[in-house]
Amino acid sequence: MSFVLLAIIVQTYAFIAHEQNIYYWDFNGYWRLWEEFCATFPNEPVNSIRTVFHSVRHDDYNSLPVALTSWFYLFHLPSRLSYITSLAVMYLFPTVILFHLLCKRFSDNNSFTWLLLTCILPLTFVEFWAPTMKGYPDISGLIPIIAALLYVSKNDLGDKVRIKKALVTGLLLWSPFLLRRWYVYTIVSLYLSLPVLNYFIYNNTKHSFGRVIITVKNFFAAGIVSVSLTLIFQGALIRRIIKTDYATMYSAYQSSLAYSIENLYNHIGLYLLPFFIIGLLSIFWRKDRNGKLLVIFSTFNLIFSFLFFTRTQSPGVQHCLPFALWTLIIITFGLKVLLQLTINKVYQCSVFGIVLVSCVFINYASLFSANQYQPFGQFLPNKSLPMHVDNFNNYVELVKTIETLTQGKDKVTILSSSSVLNDDMINTISYRKLTGRIAYASQVDLRDGINVESLLSKYFVVADPVQTHLSPDGQRVITIPANEILSGVGIGSSFRKIGTGFKLSSGVTAYIYERTRPYTDKEIKNFLSLFFEHYPQWKEIYDKEFYHKFISADGDVWGDFTISEDAKIVAHPG
Repeated sequence: MSFVLLAIIVQTYAFIAHEQNIYYWDFNGYWRLWEEFCATFPNEPVNSIRTVFHSVRHDDYNSLPVALTSWFYLFHLPSRLSYITSLAVMYLFPTVILFHLLCKRFSDNNSFTWLLLTCILPLTFVEFWAPTMKGYPDISGLIPIIAALLYVSKNDLGDKVRIKKALVTGLLLWSPFLLRRWYVYTIVSLYLSLPVLNYFIYNNTKHSFGRVIITVKNFFAAGIVSVSLTLIFQGALIRRIIKTDYATMYSAYQSSLAYSIENLYNHIGLYLLPFFIIGLLSIFWRKDRNGKLLVIFSTFNLIFSFLFFTRTQSPGVQHCLPFALWTLIIITFGLKVLLQLTINKVYQCSVFGIVLVSCVFINYASLFSANQYQPFGQFLPNKSLPMHVDNFNNYVELVKTIETLTQGKDKVTILSSSSVLNDDMINTISYRKLTGRIAYASQVDLRDGINVESLLSKYFVVADPVQTHLSPDGQRVITIPANEILSGVGIGSSFRKIGTGFKLSSGVTAYIYERTRPYTDKEIKNFLSLFFEHYPQWKEIYDKEFYHKFISADGDVWGDFTISEDAKIVAHPG
């Protein structure tokens, strides 16, 4: 355990040491919540805790996972290093240890090489590291999942109704949803599969209908506990979930099933496929009954929860965590088959040595090396390198220019949405000095709609070529205004370019434009009509006189206009 903890801390430090200060979106957001909680808790502990409870009750992605790690601020490390280390130590470390204990629990042969292998595999598993190093706290949900699996496997829930054990099971199965909302797909899968697993673990003889009924009763009671805790602590969130069509909202994040499968195995790595297949096939000749049950259990949860999840959206790197867990369990027991083909110690040590060296190399190649290692690099996991861009000095110059231009009340809108350039990255590079000066543009059409207020900024930064992080068809709120400004047509005719541009990473050039006059009514109507062609339902929302008046407004000295989500305009006279 000491070695595992030390290895995690050292690798975390090495990763952060190679990063530039260009954090954005999810890589940035949870870190800022952590910083805010660390700053307020020492002075206002009660209010800070109350804020976390409010976040748990209302937010899709609440601040509880980062609040739990906030005590790391006591070490007085650099903020980003302290935050990422807190995630790695509080969540990645227990995940590795619990994975080891799970494999030990379901194995009939606990040799030293096998036990060491069950630590090495999760410790070097790239899919566990990648989201954690980027600031996602989502790996926290794996801890109660593995804990629930261990708890259920060690307690017979088919002999009689046990309220206390049902209470603990319900609490453990609610916890992933408490920490990350999207774990609900895995929780549903576990409520279907855990009763079956528990029944077969403790029923070695003929089928017992009575045990089935008792097992169902215990898990039904656990389900009541999970639902009750959800309604008590997350009632407002549940009401919003019921009213929200997430499949439509996240349609820009949706892809085909084939793409989702490809995305999953790219995050995990195709090099593990042979061991995955061996693990599956071992069901038919494996002698240890419990190991066979765990492989079957993991296979069901992998398939069911993956198909369930991808009905809403394609999984991102953080969403792949539970799928990767089930895959790694199958892979681990596949490697066990190879390890135990013979009792020859030289053979076993050789297999272990090859696995150890391979795991360490692949971890390094995926997290630290930009080398593609052709031709076998395509079989390795997707690279998740420290955050870094080319021409970083030009980014700094761009930020300094924006700071100079917006020293008064003027605002800037960044019409770019990719890892090369986006508004949150610009604010981070400025060390948050541009907070309040950036009018954040919408990013995803059906999720965000049109942020009309961002159209009133005096300055716009536009990337050429236009940058999106999803399919351009799902980010027209970026591409339509950016193309008009770059081409100087439509609303773009009211802008003039400042300077010659800034050469950024990946061949992208950023230009600053100044709005020299208000938009005309005709320009606004033509601009909105470009959206109505693709989203006719928006016509009912935006094709109204007050939106036209608002977008065409030209505030004077001391004057100010703001618009709320329910379309109320507040005008401060100038």
